[in-house]
Amino acid sequence: MVKKPKLFLDMDNVLVDTLSILNAVDMRSEKVKKPDQIPGIFRDLPPMVGAVEAVKSLAENYELHILSTAPWKNPSAWQDKLLWLAQYFGDDNQSPFYKRVTLTHDKSLARGVGGILIDDRPYHGASQWNDETADSLWIQYGYDDQLVWSEQLVDYLNAVAKAYKTSGTLRLSAEAVAEQAGYQLFGQNDHFEKAHWE
Repeated sequence: MVKKPKLFLDMDNVLVDTLSILNAVDMRSEKVKKPDQIPGIFRDLPPMVGAVEAVKSLAENYELHILSTAPWKNPSAWQDKLLWLAQYFGDDNQSPFYKRVTLTHDKSLARGVGGILIDDRPYHGASQWNDETADSLWIQYGYDDQLVWSEQLVDYLNAVAKAYKTSGTLRLSAEAVAEQAGYQLFGQNDHFEKAHWE
């Protein structure tokens, strides 16, 4: 029997509506240089539309993991991300992310275990998940308008998990299902437009 495939989810702009909030912060009264350095700013951000429900559905077919970064100059962000996950998904062994949270500045370090990473940007090693030998793949959240929680992303991922049970190869399954549906999984690896404050 084939084990569940691994699915790694970035938090900011994948599970959590981060940029829309940080871009609107008036920094004139703040004591830090960037909005992502404001203590506590990551604690009460809203989830992306459909993200919480999507995770519950995907937990049936995937071993779920969090793979996210946190600002180096904002120690509270590291704690706030864990508290955010506990609020929306629980913090006991019933949580789909129980003891499966990795906060790092180099996401490529985790690709060796194989799996799919859903991340909105190629930075911090996300694009390096396009690795055939590790059977890993990066899907750029929102690059294809249909591959978001409120559209077809959950159906696509569940179809990939089903194909994986037959093929035993996750990357090839993901690419085959995407090609059949006409989805584009990611954009350029070497360039991405940043917010004005980044």
